[in-house]
Amino acid sequence: MAYNLISDTYSCDICGFEMQWDASDLKHGEMWGCEKCGDTFCSKCFIDCYGRGEYMRMMQQSDLVYCPTCWKKAREDWAKMPTLPESQRCANA
Repeated sequence: MAYNLISDTYSCDICGFEMQWDASDLKHGEMWGCEKCGDTFCSKCFIDCYGRGEYMRMMQQSDLVYCPTCWKKAREDWAKMPTLPESQRCANA
């Protein structure tokens, strides 16, 4: 995680874009910290790797925020998970 003390900004470890932590940029989106490895990344870099649908899946359905590198492994682990038996599924799903 690259923090610039002088400008009070963080930079994306993938593309180098720099902005304040709670800011939002029209091109790069928001800045995130991977809860698995600690890398900092912008929304744009994740979306460039996996697409907007996969970005939303990671943000809404996973238990952690993952950088693109860690998400690759998490996706593989999810694919190996067995489907729940019908009797254990939520009736509203």
